[in-house]
Amino acid sequence: MKVTIPKRIPDMEDIGDGVFKIILPQPFYAPNNIYLYQGNDGLTLIDSGYIESVPMLQASLKTKGFSFKDIRHIIYTHNHLDHISSSLVLKSYAKNVTYYGYRSMADGVGNYLESMMLFEEATEDLFHKAFGEKEELNRILEESRKGWRQFYSKFSETKKGDPVLRIDVAIDHNDSLELGGRLFRFLHTPGHNLYHITPVDPSTGIYFSGDLIIANLTAIYSEMDGSLGDYYFTLSKLLEEPIKRMLPAHGSEIEDPKKTITLVKKTLSILEKGVLRRLREGESDLKVLMEAAIGKKVHNGGHLPTALGLVYSIIQKLVLEGQIRIEKRENGYEIFHIVN
Repeated sequence: MKVTIPKRIPDMEDIGDGVFKIILPQPFYAPNNIYLYQGNDGLTLIDSGYIESVPMLQASLKTKGFSFKDIRHIIYTHNHLDHISSSLVLKSYAKNVTYYGYRSMADGVGNYLESMMLFEEATEDLFHKAFGEKEELNRILEESRKGWRQFYSKFSETKKGDPVLRIDVAIDHNDSLELGGRLFRFLHTPGHNLYHITPVDPSTGIYFSGDLIIANLTAIYSEMDGSLGDYYFTLSKLLEEPIKRMLPAHGSEIEDPKKTITLVKKTLSILEKGVLRRLREGESDLKVLMEAAIGKKVHNGGHLPTALGLVYSIIQKLVLEGQIRIEKRENGYEIFHIVN
């Protein structure tokens, strides 16, 4: 893959408090927000985007007179491919960068391509649980595999890529580090992802929330690498923090962080009650429960695994509580029943 100037150059927008934002489009979900500080030794980035977005990142930096050689620090909120896969190529072009991430992430991920293959398998397992009709299942699987092939092909196109995830400085919960003359505090905030961290700028009260909260929504990948229990705990702890601004990895800035966190917790509770109400009417499967909770439009685009994972995490919670039971059928398909 050649790192060349694309036809459309994303803006590098000044959003106040010394923070710049670059919005990088990518093929799977909503565009990624990359946040930057200009420090006394160069640039500090929060995430760096999808592997195919590297040329757009380069072009956007150039609009303000910067290049890859000006990047000194990259903090990764978590290891999902739309946030971190660019690093597999970027580290060959940006030679002086130090990479930061949660302590167990590098060892837990290792070879990034192999870890994504496991993630792909987990996604397909979720589809098998949800879709009992063979023709529909095969269509969903083929669409998913097409997207994964696109990702793998982008890495294979470059001769400079290295599949081993690189983390130079391991982050623990509540660590503080000075990067480029600016102090950062780091919170381990699992739920969406096992390795998720939230970088904090104490001087401004800015919390870079990654994928924890997007508008008033949440994304939990259930058995793949997230946890509903961890997510509830993380939200509760965030409500205790002195948050002034919350900058998510997708979408607009969260206007009222504390109100939004509370709303997300209430939404999860409403979804849980909705699942129970639907099952009291009769047995159901994951597809139907997901459509009842989130809507059928989620089938279009890359949000289907996220939506299924969210509802399945609720199902798992209710199973552990003894409120519902799972009937496993052929080919991994599952039917859910209320426990009387």
